[in-house]
Amino acid sequence: MRIGAVLRTRYLATIIACLATVAGAHAADAPGLRDWLVEVNRAATAQRFVGTMTIRSERETAAAKIWHFGNGRDQWERVDLMTGPAHTTFRRNDEVVLFDHANKQVVIERRDDLGLFPAVLKAPGNTVARHYMMQSLGRERIAGELAMGTALQANDAWRHSFRIWRSARTGLVLKWQTLMKPDGPVLEEVAYSDMMLGNDSGLSEAQMRQWLATPPDYRVVNVTTPSVDVEALQWVAPQNVPGFHAMSAMLARGPNETTEPTAKAPASLIQWVFSDGLSSASLFITKKQGAPGMGAAVRMGATNSVAKQVGAYWVTAVGEVPVRTLHALIDGVRLP
Repeated sequence: MRIGAVLRTRYLATIIACLATVAGAHAADAPGLRDWLVEVNRAATAQRFVGTMTIRSERETAAAKIWHFGNGRDQWERVDLMTGPAHTTFRRNDEVVLFDHANKQVVIERRDDLGLFPAVLKAPGNTVARHYMMQSLGRERIAGELAMGTALQANDAWRHSFRIWRSARTGLVLKWQTLMKPDGPVLEEVAYSDMMLGNDSGLSEAQMRQWLATPPDYRVVNVTTPSVDVEALQWVAPQNVPGFHAMSAMLARGPNETTEPTAKAPASLIQWVFSDGLSSASLFITKKQGAPGMGAAVRMGATNSVAKQVGAYWVTAVGEVPVRTLHALIDGVRLP
């Protein structure tokens, strides 16, 4: 699987996890930040809604239609892109299903880290409150709802800051901004322009299951992303970025690859995820091919990407964090 394809899937999954499935509860001070973030992850588990989402950055604007159905056990989302190529993406718990209508293809990917926003649910040490300060932003009307705003201001230059607005009536997140610094500028804004809730949404589990049915003339491609034991590969995680801990490592493997990675025969592409409990970054690691060199930094909205050769490997760092954080993560990783 190419790194570009992985990034595209992860970028869309991040948008879904950050807005289509989250709601927040009020919190008064920094010591309550972790509890606030845990509630953000849990509060939409029994919510049903349909809305139009707009994603804005300095370079482009995109829009998507979101259908979300939660019954307390399972989470379902349907996302139809309204700009660009015609794609329909479903998320059902830990499974992402991408319908590529132009090529009549369905790509099914299962991974165990989807929906874990915020990453504080797994973060060792529970230190997220050391790195962000909460501050009230007051009230604002968004998507026809009165919304309460909260700023999560970074305490250092290793991470971005955020502003989050939630419906005062339902707690659902209506708008999310990522900022370069606590006082701006805004790198990316994701917001709903309209939303229908509960029975008004017309959603049912039966309807979501029907939408997931594969058309008879579509080709199905299954992509597996099993966990990887990085210690067995003799990889050492970077320790030079405050607050960022290794969360998981996954093998990005095509449908015809069946062998497990070993120290002598590493996988073609591994995604190693790091997080401070709110922000996250990934190292995509593969065996070097071609001449040595260093890739230029690339930015897509709030997401940065840099690449560099590390020994016999090519490492691409991607995340909604500053470029200096990605460089530090690459420089701190130790590969045999």
